[in-house]
Amino acid sequence: MSLVVPNTADILMLEYILNKVAQDGGAPPAGGKRCLCLYTNNLSPGKSNVIADITQATATGYSPITLTGAQWTTTSVANVNTAEYSQQTFTFTTGVTVYGYYVTTTEITPKLLWVERFSTAPYILPAGGGEIAISPRLVLN
Repeated sequence: MSLVVPNTADILMLEYILNKVAQDGGAPPAGGKRCLCLYTNNLSPGKSNVIADITQATATGYSPITLTGAQWTTTSVANVNTAEYSQQTFTFTTGVTVYGYYVTTTEITPKLLWVERFSTAPYILPAGGGEIAISPRLVLN
């Protein structure tokens, strides 16, 4: 027999992962935010990836973006359970080549939660810089 996770549990798991709720369903622990980052190495993400495999962007103007648990919206439609965050914009003042984004915990030693390569990677900004917008999304079904 196969394991079945009901939609309500999928939503709860998404909320745990994103620090929207604590394990008891109450308020999440303080400081347990998530970090949205861009990566610049030509990585094709896989199940065995670890944070050391990823080269975070360092170009002038770049700064990782902190995501707070309360800002995630979770929905369940037709057995597809989704967590979405509003669009976040990274600004660069110099040229850079970016292959995708990743999300980590914000602990002293961050843990990799997920990584996604852009479908049109690489994304190349010219010498004068520019912006890259990401709408973080995580799906369980």
